[in-house]
Amino acid sequence: GSVAESPLVGYLQSEFDRVAKTRRGLYLHQVQQFQPPQEFSMDLRHLATLWKLDVDRDGNVSWQELLAFAEFANERREFFGSLDFDRKLRAQCVVDMWENIRDARGEEAFADWVIRLVAQGEDHREFEVSPEVPFMSRDTVMTLYELLKPYQVSSHIDQQGFLDMLQQIGEHMNLMSLHAEE
Repeated sequence: GSVAESPLVGYLQSEFDRVAKTRRGLYLHQVQQFQPPQEFSMDLRHLATLWKLDVDRDGNVSWQELLAFAEFANERREFFGSLDFDRKLRAQCVVDMWENIRDARGEEAFADWVIRLVAQGEDHREFEVSPEVPFMSRDTVMTLYELLKPYQVSSHIDQQGFLDMLQQIGEHMNLMSLHAEE
């Protein structure tokens, strides 16, 4: 049956209201606070799951997107069964994401979406030394680092090293001056 016609919709609405800071929707940290029902155990830190949740790829999960994802998960559960459902759902999300990002245009769309996801509604900043280059805050970079932890980023580089590496890449690409204070 449909999630929209079940008691689950009330649970989802109360959980959405609990973690939402605005009526607009949920940003990454709020999505990660969301507690799915016990019978729908799932990893809301999984990149492909987040991709599937954020249908319009604006970095924010609306109530409608959450409900659509719940319907998708419910349909997949009926198809896959409950045994090892979480892994099967993640795999389905990976396949769906791959279908969207497997070419150069898709890679660019994916990179843009990740930036919107980790920015969590925060606007980019611009500085006089590089007015055409949008900069993100340290907090946004640290959110990206956290998002990459399941991919073992922390076993290769610590947070400060990650921040330094991104700055060095920006300098190497002439996006920012080596001597800029900002």
